[in-house]
Amino acid sequence: MRGAGNSESSYAGEVTVLIAHSDPVVSAGIAAVLRAFRDFKVIVLEPAETVSELSADRVSSADVVVADYDSGLRLTETARGRRVVIVTYSDSEARICHALERGARGYLLLGGSLQDLVDGIRSVHDGGVAVGPLVASRIAEKMNQQALTAREEAVLRLMMLGLSNKRIAVKLTLAEGTVKTHVKSILGKLNAACRTEAVAIAQRRGILPDERERYEVERNQSVCGRS
Repeated sequence: MRGAGNSESSYAGEVTVLIAHSDPVVSAGIAAVLRAFRDFKVIVLEPAETVSELSADRVSSADVVVADYDSGLRLTETARGRRVVIVTYSDSEARICHALERGARGYLLLGGSLQDLVDGIRSVHDGGVAVGPLVASRIAEKMNQQALTAREEAVLRLMMLGLSNKRIAVKLTLAEGTVKTHVKSILGKLNAACRTEAVAIAQRRGILPDERERYEVERNQSVCGRS
């Protein structure tokens, strides 16, 4: 994350922040940043501890909890409305919206500015939300996107596998011209210039599985094909 500027704070009142991030380097970095401000009292989850082992009393003693994506989702289930801010690398629109729908009060990206982190935690403490500029734009894109039809999603999945229009037509028992029409519609709805960009946008939006999920699907298909 980029620098936060002046560490002097004009913020009134102390904010107790529990850092429950699974990455120890990220956890230490966030703690170091917050401790430079007088209004933050920082509690860091010990390396040997896990989120599932956190007691309700310990979680409720914090004003704001900063966590990674998976830990943050678990805490929104168990913390009973506790103010959870997720800090992660993932800018997937689907993951962002899922986290906020599950009750997270903030979603910040690693690589964003430190000032966004500091201001975001203060905002959540005051009953607001914490989203950086890129996350806000992802939410706007999600709200404005045109939905693909079931047939277009089927075509898109085969595009992800690198199939040509002709092979897609054979797979889906369609005319090649019909597939071309679907591809054109997909590119338009996703505002993509080419098939590769369309697949990347669809993965970011959660329409298609991300690269890790794709690898698992292809690996399992390969194993099944040999059996």
